[in-house]
Amino acid sequence: MKRILLVDDHQLAREALKLLLEKEGYLVEEAEDGAAGLARIEEGHSFDLVISDNQMPVMTGMEFIQQLSQRSYISTHPVILYTGNLTPELEQQAVDLGVFAVLSKPYNFSQLLASIRQACE
Repeated sequence: MKRILLVDDHQLAREALKLLLEKEGYLVEEAEDGAAGLARIEEGHSFDLVISDNQMPVMTGMEFIQQLSQRSYISTHPVILYTGNLTPELEQQAVDLGVFAVLSKPYNFSQLLASIRQACE
């Protein structure tokens, strides 16, 4: 089973996406912001994919991704970023850091699942 780290400050959004992903056969661990997600990774938890919202308190998704990039984690583990305020600049910055996919919220579940399947291959 593929393990996914889901990072989002909105508990209901995390729970809904977690349920969807678990029905698809994934194991999902949650983090409420980028700092908590980074802590899980630094504790040695192994994930096949990281999915992160961008707009979060404490540490945004982009700050989280920058930290993953500095640790070379992103070069060996795919990351999907989603955001409600997608701009061409944000998308380019994420791609430059090595993000696998950038999706706009509200995201289409089939598009998200297709990206997840592709990232976990």
